[in-house]
Amino acid sequence: AAASFASTSPTSNGKKKGVDIYEADEQGVSPTDSRYSRLNCPLLLFAITAAISSINYGWVIGSINIPALVIEECADGPVAWTNGFPSCIPMSSTLWGLVVGLTPLGAWAGSMFSGIAADKFGRKHMLMYNNAFFVSGAIIASTSTSVAQLSVGRFVSGIGCGVAANVVSTYCSEVSTIRSRGFLGGFQQLMILVGVFLSQVVSIGLSKAPLWRVLFSISAAIAIIQTLLLFFIPESPKYLASTNQIDKAEAVLVRLRKDMDTALELDDLLTVLEYSCQTDYVPQPTMWQVLAGKTEIDLRHLVFSVLFLMLSQQWAGGKGVMFYSTEILSDSFHLSDEEIKHIPTIAQLLTLGIGAVGLFSVILGMCILDK
Repeated sequence: AAASFASTSPTSNGKKKGVDIYEADEQGVSPTDSRYSRLNCPLLLFAITAAISSINYGWVIGSINIPALVIEECADGPVAWTNGFPSCIPMSSTLWGLVVGLTPLGAWAGSMFSGIAADKFGRKHMLMYNNAFFVSGAIIASTSTSVAQLSVGRFVSGIGCGVAANVVSTYCSEVSTIRSRGFLGGFQQLMILVGVFLSQVVSIGLSKAPLWRVLFSISAAIAIIQTLLLFFIPESPKYLASTNQIDKAEAVLVRLRKDMDTALELDDLLTVLEYSCQTDYVPQPTMWQVLAGKTEIDLRHLVFSVLFLMLSQQWAGGKGVMFYSTEILSDSFHLSDEEIKHIPTIAQLLTLGIGAVGLFSVILGMCILDK
């Protein structure tokens, strides 16, 4: 069905689909074949708009780091109430760890349903709906008067982080081409670290009481701005094709691949979807069968390689640095309460440096990945 569609439907330039009318280059690739097109301005802008959710993800992670001592230990002075809100929320280090840990717990919860929801509502609309979690979490956290309220706010924001991590990567991979896949594949991680770094920069000026509440509320502003911008980007062509909106999928590909012939790319997309529908009726192996190597093709090497990389990332303590580096460095330098009040402290400046190094490393990796 996909092949017959590709051979009879006209493209936007009036040529017949499925017929390569262009001369190929030395590698056998047509210079106008959209499958091998490079990153262009529309594609980059659409990816950036979708990845604002990842910036918000990074903001939620990073905004809790620098003002930690001001919130949990009242380092800026004793508790003072202003307009019904306390200047700090004193708690033990153990309880603070629980509050911070509720964010990744919420992210886990969000990741569990985000895939199914994105298949039902679409990638673009799911990003819109997900911003409700960011806005709600930011409002709850920024107006918190107790440990319980702050915990709920962090958990709700965490749900938004989990959904964003899944849907943004899916959208970027589905709008990318072969030549831009490496760059856009790392786009989500880049934007997360951009969010972390920006939140740490802003935290330097907003880590005093009660300005840390403004720091938490900025996440809501980011979500609202992105929701408005999402109206101007297209839905994923793969999602449109999978829901039998072939004409819309073709129009989106033409929009994404400026001045390129999208006939063969659409044909490939439909062929993959057709094959996927056929294999839906084939019994899928269980997790135990995969881990035991009892599948038609032994997948254990691939599975364990991915698991090792993901677990190594966690065991390396990267997430702990994002959450607790200011506290750890303050203790390491034996900063007194009086020294902590003089912002920026050496611990805060080193936290900024760590964020900058992470950002540089991701940019470097993205630049060389497609080489």
